[in-house]
Amino acid sequence: MKVEDKFLRGTRPGAGSPGKPESPVWDLGGEHPSIVVADVASRPRQNGHLIVFANLKGGVGKSTLAFHTAIALADAGMKVACIDLDYAQATLSRALTNREATCRLLKTWLPMPRHTALAQQSGAYLSQEIARIGSDCEFIIIDAAGSDTPVMRRAIAMADTIVTPLSCSFADLDVLGQFDAHSRKMLRLGHFARLVQALLAQKQAMNLKIPDWVVMPNRGRQTGSLNEEAARQALLKIARKAGFRIGNGLGERVAYRELFLFGLTHIDLKRIPKLAKVKACARREIEGLLVDMRLPLDDPDQPNLFPLNDNSGAAPDRPTQPVRAVRERRSR
Repeated sequence: MKVEDKFLRGTRPGAGSPGKPESPVWDLGGEHPSIVVADVASRPRQNGHLIVFANLKGGVGKSTLAFHTAIALADAGMKVACIDLDYAQATLSRALTNREATCRLLKTWLPMPRHTALAQQSGAYLSQEIARIGSDCEFIIIDAAGSDTPVMRRAIAMADTIVTPLSCSFADLDVLGQFDAHSRKMLRLGHFARLVQALLAQKQAMNLKIPDWVVMPNRGRQTGSLNEEAARQALLKIARKAGFRIGNGLGERVAYRELFLFGLTHIDLKRIPKLAKVKACARREIEGLLVDMRLPLDDPDQPNLFPLNDNSGAAPDRPTQPVRAVRERRSR
């Protein structure tokens, strides 16, 4: 299957073919994609579905989306492993550590993904940690640091799903596409888009599975500004050229940040009713993440993972509501 066919199939309006790389000359520095992909292909393949949250911009909500995705999947009864590539900041890993502390403090059970922060920044060590904590997991989530590093490139080359959160502003769009400040005409793809495009093209050349790539505007306000709307239109232009789909991230809600400090999400509040009231809109946004990622939640080889009714034999402390919500919304 060609890259063009892969990206056109099932995309939203506005997402199109990535086409050919803008230039056959590698001008992004660092290791060539052929070296990166060959290194990844030489290592054992992980069993679970690998989701990589990556963007060269910091502060766009990568760790927040990775955390909420991990908890939603774990709440649905999935075995989930999380690997934080940013060992210094370790936002995702610290959130999950705080979650463990919250469980001890409140003396309650919450679904808990396995997690670690990558101490050695190498592809070999990343593969080792995936095998160590995620060998029997259905999903492996990687939170990449906001910089172009060899281990980040390898994570993208390993991915089954690439998720790129960003704020809908021209400052953040720069890593995906560069525009003329006055005419707002698109000049070229940005550094990150060209990097992902080159890695996917190399995987195609080696007849390897092409990952799904979805960009998620994140932390949007309910009443968008004119500049934000212009940025969304610009994102559609980039999508047609780069070949990614456009999904929806989480809104700009104080409740997300407050719960995140304790390692909690709105999905957890049904188990801790005295802590806060569940906000239906926030829960729908979290469930929407799974919908937009189009994760393999209906694997025919795992028929008992997602029972559709409460009498299916699922353990009462491991409910499947998020997965049911995803499947119901898919069928509409």
